[in-house]
Amino acid sequence: MSKILTALSLGMAVTFAVGPVFAGEKETSPVTAAPARSPNDSTSDDLTRPSANQNLLGELAGTWSYVLKISMGSNKRPIETNGVVVRQPIMGGRYFLADFDVEMLPGTDGKLEKVNFKGKSIEGYDNVKKKFISIWIDNASTGPTIFEGSYDPASRIFTYAGETEPKPGQKTKVRELIKVIDKNHYNLDWYEEHGGHEIKTIEITYTRSSAPPDL
Repeated sequence: MSKILTALSLGMAVTFAVGPVFAGEKETSPVTAAPARSPNDSTSDDLTRPSANQNLLGELAGTWSYVLKISMGSNKRPIETNGVVVRQPIMGGRYFLADFDVEMLPGTDGKLEKVNFKGKSIEGYDNVKKKFISIWIDNASTGPTIFEGSYDPASRIFTYAGETEPKPGQKTKVRELIKVIDKNHYNLDWYEEHGGHEIKTIEITYTRSSAPPDL
């Protein structure tokens, strides 16, 4: 099966084999690191306590259903699948744990097959570095993916940058944009750099579920 994705949320990066299949996709500028800035820098002297930045992440706490669209290359219909993510505060609201459950993903033939893919991300805001952070782990790999990012209040977009390495020396720069639409909806766009160009490979739309979060 194609390498399973590392991108289903803030921390949902998808380790998907995109190489040649995306050769005809629309290209953008190369991936660059997310700027270390936040509109809600805390003026508190106690850097150990949650601030307005952690509260921003807290707005996404709850149970969400999502639709995941995976690009299969130019002139091809994207593959769609869905799943559920539960996001909850931990460590007194300093961090947020997200649990992802994906039953179906595309196999080597491009058709959906049952995989029971599970992942977790721990998200937070580093009061010292003044950056949002996210650490992703899943049951399809043994190496975590670490992201750093920023938030733009005007557009309500979190921008995260990181690097995946599914095989030794096979590193890929990645970027994800998380746009908050309203209290019940947010979207994620996932980009990867191939041949010096950035390619959008994944879109995810999230809708808050009526079910309460698993606290």
